Amino acid sequence: MEAAQTLEIDFPREFLPMLEPRRTQVYFGGRGGCKSWTFAILLVLRAYREPNLRILCAREFQGSIRESVHRLLADTIDRLGLSWFFRIEQQGIHGKNGSHFFFAGLKNNISAVKSVENIGVVWCEEAEAITEHSWDTLIPTIRAPGSEIWISFNPQSETDATYQRYIVPYLDQ
Repeated sequence: MEAAQTLEIDFPREFLPMLEPRRTQVYFGGRGGCKSWTFAILLVLRAYREPNLRILCAREFQGSIRESVHRLLADTIDRLGLSWFFRIEQQGIHGKNGSHFFFAGLKNNISAVKSVENIGVVWCEEAEAITEHSWDTLIPTIRAPGSEIWISFNPQSETDATYQRYIVPYLDQ
């Protein structure tokens, strides 16, 4: 494997807490808030640094790989100069250290996701659409020691399951 390189990365300071491991990381707000770009940078760097890290990139509805963050991750890898380290395939992205990104829609594949072992991080993109049923199945599936659930979304309605689960309990504090 090639020698590690030093990378200088700029990203919004609001995302600095993501550098510390937490079971759940939730970022929400309007479009253009750098959520997806920042998540992609941080996950690519973790996959580069952590051997055998398995990262599930999930959303409620995903009919094809084009509807996932696959392109964003591939572009981020290229922008960071890490194309030599990652093999980008149509259905997944593989690091030379055994790290692996894979992609799934929850609505039609929740049973398949349930059987996946050793997920280190799940990134739930466009999480405003994730249903209560999907959360109830996904959360206990992410059970590897130290595993994390990263959630990014643009709130649509206060009645959405994601908003109710992750925002409402903290509004009165």
